[in-house]
Amino acid sequence: MSARAKYEPVIGLEVHVQLLTATKIFCSCSTRFGDRPNTNVCPVCLGLPGALPVLNRKAVEFATLAAMALNCEIRETSIFARKNYFYPDLPKGYQISQYDKPLAEHGFIEINVRAGRPSTLAAPEYKRIGITRVHLEEDARKRLHE
Repeated sequence: MSARAKYEPVIGLEVHVQLLTATKIFCSCSTRFGDRPNTNVCPVCLGLPGALPVLNRKAVEFATLAAMALNCEIRETSIFARKNYFYPDLPKGYQISQYDKPLAEHGFIEINVRAGRPSTLAAPEYKRIGITRVHLEEDARKRLHE
């Protein structure tokens, strides 16, 4: 039996998107691109003691719209957790993210696998691509090497 007949290749992609919010996901600091380094920060961004994050309502709205467009099941309850690890762009040492209970799960998109082919007389043929989850997490920032 050939390896091709014995195994099915499965390719997964992790796709990140940046939501067009005016402020960051857990504080009121600007997301404006091009500002001077270290100017759009606050005690929450830096993880200072006593600074508590507040979830950006617009980010949740945009992510929910994306989940609906991807035919996902929107969870009634989703949970954020800290991912503790060293990341050079994240001085506080953790990232607030979702995994176990994300905003939405079990979605799909359908693509026409015949689109763009020379023969336009053929009927469309659709393939369903599964979407495991849609979740929110804070961005790890940006490093400049000048």
